This record gives sequence, C-alpha cells and structure tokens, in this order.
Amino acid sequence: MARKSAPINVIVHYPKTEQGKRELAERVAGVHADMVNQYIKKLNCPSDQKAELLGAVIASAKKEAGEQTD
Repeated sequence: MARKSAPINVIVHYPKTEQGKRELAERVAGVHADMVNQYIKKLNCPSDQKAELLGAVIASAKKEAGEQTD
C-alpha cells in the first residue's frame, strides 16, 4: 500500500511595502526561470534546439512583460 504524503502547511507573510513586493516578485521570477531551465535541459533534443527554445521563452516573457507595463 502506498504511503500518502502529509499535507504541507505554509504560512505566507505578504510584503506590505512596494520594495518588498518587488523583491518577492523577483524571487518568484527566479524560481520560475530555474524551473523552465531545468525542464528544457531534460528535453530529448539537440542542444541547439534547446537553446532556440530557451531564446523563444525569454523573448515571449519579455514581450508579455512589456505589454503588462504599458
């Protein structure tokens, strides 16, 4: 019989200052970027295709960020 994982309880303290909110957003973006990078590294394709895909992901993120700040 498989063991069930215990639930993880997380207490989140949201930042109240603009600087705190920016720092949190940067940390979240860093974690997201690491996850995307790990996913791409695991793909079964040549390195040049991985690099092209990563470039496309970066370009898409920059475009979306530019659209959100306008």
